[in-house]
Amino acid sequence: MNRGEHSGDMPYKEKRFSELLVSDVAAKLVQSASQVRAKAPIGDVIDSMLANPLSRKVYVVDEQGRYIGTVNTETILRLIGYRVGVRKDGGISFMRFLKDALKEEAGHIMVKGTTVTGDTKLTTALDIMVNEHLNDLPVVDAEGKLLGELISLELFEEGRQLFDEGRPGAV
Repeated sequence: MNRGEHSGDMPYKEKRFSELLVSDVAAKLVQSASQVRAKAPIGDVIDSMLANPLSRKVYVVDEQGRYIGTVNTETILRLIGYRVGVRKDGGISFMRFLKDALKEEAGHIMVKGTTVTGDTKLTTALDIMVNEHLNDLPVVDAEGKLLGELISLELFEEGRQLFDEGRPGAV
């Protein structure tokens, strides 16, 4: 996704934060989203995370490249914890262990998440991230094909100027 690809005729740098679209900022830091298929072994998910360290997620896609779910670092850490025995004892933890510990494929551990498109306003993406407690969002096209990822650091870069003195109305 190129910066300003869907942004109309106003140059990117002249836009205020509230005027920016996801396509204006996505892929500035993470050039391509890590992705695997649902049948990918968990080891492949971990390899994808290690290959793309700015991204804290791996997106699960179907054969056409459409987004179907997300695997995040917390899930992988929990599974590692089960395998090495660092999870707390107790009924709830044991039940979760029985449910999660033996899962071997990305499709078994993914969760369906909210997506955005390049045409989504950046403020809308920010609202989703804040309200759903997310650091990153998958960027898809109109058919749901995974195009990239919007990470919180990209919003930090754009939002930084909002905290400079003498910038009233920067939003």
